[in-house]
Amino acid sequence: MSPAPRNVPSNILSYAVFFVLSGGIAYFLLLLFESRSFTIFDHRFRPGLLLLAAVWAGTFIGLSVLGRVASRRAWDKDMPLDLGRRFMPKLAVFSPLAFFLLTPLLAGRYLTRDDLLLRLLTLAGLVALAVLFLGLARKTEHNPEWRSLLRRLEDRIARLPRRKKMVVLFLLAFLAYNAVTLVLVMEGITFSGDEPYYLLTAHSLFADGDINLADNYRRQDYFQFYEKDKNPRLKLGVYGRRGKDPDTVYPINLPGISVLMLPFYALSRLARGALRVFLLKSSLSVWAALLGVQIYLLAKQTWNRERLALVLWALAVFTPPVLFYAVHLYPELPIAFLSVFIYRKVTSRNRLAPGHLLLFGLLLALFPWFGLKYNFIFWPLLLVAAYSLLRQHGTRHRVLLFLLPALAGQVLFAVFTHALYGTYSPFSIYEGVMSAEQARALKGAVLDYPLRWRAESFLNYFLDQRDGLLLYAPLYFFMFLGLVEALRKAGREAAGFLLISLPFLLNYAFFTHRQGHSPQGRILAPLSWMALMLVGHFLANNRKRLFLFGFRLAALVSLALAVLLLLHPSFLYQPTTHEVSSRPGDLFIYLGNMRVLLPTYLPSFIKTDNSRYLPNYIWLALIAAFVLLYIFLRPHTDLPRLFRPAVTTALLAAGFFLWVLHPRPGPYPVRSVPYTSRESLGYFLFPVGKGVVMKPGGEMYLHLEKTYDFLFTSRRPLESLKLVFGSEKGEHECRVRFFDLPLFEGRTSFGKREVEIPSPAFVPFKRHSLSFVRLEIAQLSKENMLLDPFYFKVVPRFR
Repeated sequence: MSPAPRNVPSNILSYAVFFVLSGGIAYFLLLLFESRSFTIFDHRFRPGLLLLAAVWAGTFIGLSVLGRVASRRAWDKDMPLDLGRRFMPKLAVFSPLAFFLLTPLLAGRYLTRDDLLLRLLTLAGLVALAVLFLGLARKTEHNPEWRSLLRRLEDRIARLPRRKKMVVLFLLAFLAYNAVTLVLVMEGITFSGDEPYYLLTAHSLFADGDINLADNYRRQDYFQFYEKDKNPRLKLGVYGRRGKDPDTVYPINLPGISVLMLPFYALSRLARGALRVFLLKSSLSVWAALLGVQIYLLAKQTWNRERLALVLWALAVFTPPVLFYAVHLYPELPIAFLSVFIYRKVTSRNRLAPGHLLLFGLLLALFPWFGLKYNFIFWPLLLVAAYSLLRQHGTRHRVLLFLLPALAGQVLFAVFTHALYGTYSPFSIYEGVMSAEQARALKGAVLDYPLRWRAESFLNYFLDQRDGLLLYAPLYFFMFLGLVEALRKAGREAAGFLLISLPFLLNYAFFTHRQGHSPQGRILAPLSWMALMLVGHFLANNRKRLFLFGFRLAALVSLALAVLLLLHPSFLYQPTTHEVSSRPGDLFIYLGNMRVLLPTYLPSFIKTDNSRYLPNYIWLALIAAFVLLYIFLRPHTDLPRLFRPAVTTALLAAGFFLWVLHPRPGPYPVRSVPYTSRESLGYFLFPVGKGVVMKPGGEMYLHLEKTYDFLFTSRRPLESLKLVFGSEKGEHECRVRFFDLPLFEGRTSFGKREVEIPSPAFVPFKRHSLSFVRLEIAQLSKENMLLDPFYFKVVPRFR
């Protein structure tokens, strides 16, 4: 028989800790059960003592058994149990359960029972994830078998024949992108930003065999891919310039991407509705999947490390910007694919046949046909490729086989421009045929832009909370550390990346261009392969365990944010063009709560005066400190035993404060509606969502059948509240609730209904009285709600 453990006090301490934790879990379980009967009038929690004691005892027994099983290897007959070195790390696995002790704080911050239930389930989910993470971390740290599972998987993939491996990686990415497309289409996402213009050019190529869009705009051919009944008021503005010949309008968006879409466009003619949208939206996913394969091959060529290459492939495929541009119609990913393919081939040590060199030159010659801006990648990549070919192969006449077709492509593009506009000036594509005076005026206007505008545009591409990349894919923060490592150990490669990427970014910033109505990171998307390679340099050379832990956390956050964006696709489209004056990004409003507006702490570079916006300076300082800490911190291979539990507790505390402690609807933006000369209501528009048009008098026209949440505040409690809702031209099934109280459930038939609430309840909120109305609409008639919307109005009576 094994001797009893000699450190008895630690055993007693474990049961004492489990007893306290069990009390929090028991309180949580009872509140979860009782909250189903809460209302705005009565949401006090008064658990019965006997029931609480019984649940507490049962929870304590169960937790003690789990704790005993988890700690069974701590009892060692040859060594006493050490409280600090062995017992505390094992007990730390259960430390997240302590957050259940904070459950009593939730009931006092009440909006509706649905909201409270969601926050309770969120707490349970966060705690479960934290316990799972700490448990797995201990398993992989002390159990070699767990780590060997990853190695066996890696070895199995590595043993696959090269071609089969490429096919597997391609198909995994391609299927993932089509699944994402399906989700977006089911959520009602169609075409926005520049997409309809690329599609209109594709239609002109398919139907007319040219890119003169004058007749296509007249015929409203954009209804060949938009459904007219779902877009009854759509009138696509002309985004083109007149050519030298009469009755010609040529697209500003050059036709390269439209040519790539042509096979899918032809196939889409056989379908209608959502299936047609799906076929078109997924038409470029093949190029994104090929891009992922090329990133894998370049990483394998650079480091010859299977796991690192697979990690970079997975990060490229499943995180922004590649994930979402794979399912949108933009030229950024085909350009990225062509760039990395050419770069990988010309920098490899393999001997290149003359036909290969001609092919690479021809592929490079395609760049301007996808957009004039890609000349700022064309010329640097041409120089880098020529240098690499000379350095690797050393024969000038062979380099000419690459240069001649690439340069011939530029000549051909100039001839194409002259044929359309009667001038060789590339600016004619954007501005049409200009007189000398108009050209001077344009030049003067651009040169007059303040340097601050250009600098803010450059920073916008990385850091802006609406359309910058880094806040939506934090793993890319580590490309700055990778650049440090690349400059140290792969200087030529680092210089090549900077030479290829900086002219493109500086050109964008010089003209203060922003990306418009498209997913985050559009401007960085064609350069994303270089950013991932810099991340690879960090992973390959980092010897500091703290930063490796930070990278893994950033990668997990990037994947989680990708899932959130997929579940809420409207968050993908957050432009910062000149007409946008609102700083907050919708994703970060969603991640806050009624007491914390998270966007106020995040950088913003919208086109306004940002000189006094403090978060911009703080974030730039934090990035600089991040890089300097990496440079000067000594290499280390181990972290303190309690480091993971401490970080997990800190993250869990942040999650509890943001997503559990307070009701979740974000109180932004506020629209004030005056009802008298002295009184008004402030409506929070974010919780309402899309499909609402609010008039100055507070009348709201609802264009979609869905659930609408209306939150509004008054300076004082209201004497009464009347709700008017219905449609004169349709029939709808409606449910109306005031907080938790059902007010109406039935039909409105070709008319309006009224419901009055005397002495309405309210929630105190920042010295105001907050009210909440939920309206659920299901359309029964066949009228088009985009033309004949559902009417809703709040009519308050003030005290």
